[in-house]
Amino acid sequence: MPIILDGTAGIANNATDISYTGTLTGSTGVVNIGSGQVYKDASGNVGIGTSSPDSRLTVQSGGDAQLTLKNTSGTTRAYIGTAGIFSSVPTDALRIRAEVGGIVFGIAGSETARIDASGNLLVGRTTAYSDGTLGIPLFQVKGVVGAAAAAFIATTTGAISIIGFVNPNGTVGSISVNGTSTAYSTSSDYRLKNTIAPITGALAKVAALKPVTYKWNADGSDGEGFIAHELAEVCPHAVTGEKDAVDADGKPKYQGIDVSFLVATLTAAIQEQQALIQSLAQRISALEAK
Repeated sequence: MPIILDGTAGIANNATDISYTGTLTGSTGVVNIGSGQVYKDASGNVGIGTSSPDSRLTVQSGGDAQLTLKNTSGTTRAYIGTAGIFSSVPTDALRIRAEVGGIVFGIAGSETARIDASGNLLVGRTTAYSDGTLGIPLFQVKGVVGAAAAAFIATTTGAISIIGFVNPNGTVGSISVNGTSTAYSTSSDYRLKNTIAPITGALAKVAALKPVTYKWNADGSDGEGFIAHELAEVCPHAVTGEKDAVDADGKPKYQGIDVSFLVATLTAAIQEQQALIQSLAQRISALEAK
């Protein structure tokens, strides 16, 4: 047996199976093996590599790896070091999991980001935001006065897509930049379309539009443009949402407008108007010739 305990011999050990240096007992409850190689203080705190543990388990090492987890073949699967927590699981570069609540990230005692219990990534926020219009966005960033809430930085001055918008049909839009400007693109390739025909009656549509001026409820500032549900009656493709819609909590789901959808209608209206002008000009020239 490696260790024998009886009333005659006390504690005996087989030197080939167990050995230690230092004190293994004490009236204060302190256990010290190898002069701090393994240490338990009177409060029950355990130290490995230190005789001054400041938590239930304190591991101290001169190298980066503080705690290494290996499989039965001796291959390192994960370790906790001075640079963080690393995983060598074949399918994961890093796995951090919380069974309840969320995962909080902080610097110098202050929370800077978190992944909440629903899987939402919040940067600069402690609770997920929703006004009913967008539901609860999966990624939320809180801006501060004088700084952008988020920046997407290109590594070249050449043309490059910096944000892509994708659904199950594929890429449906992008934001790209070059050395001097930004382009906002939506899918428009002819190969994505069928039953293509010219816009007709555009001049009548433009005549039916109701451009207005207004003040915003939020701050009283001036604005000009369209009222969403009124524009929807003329150009429904330019409006998102439904009039007076609310979510499950009764919060308003506000309508929105994408004025880029008006460009085709306005272009067609100008063409129709130009055709009328040319027709009238020809009639006037004919009358003057008489």
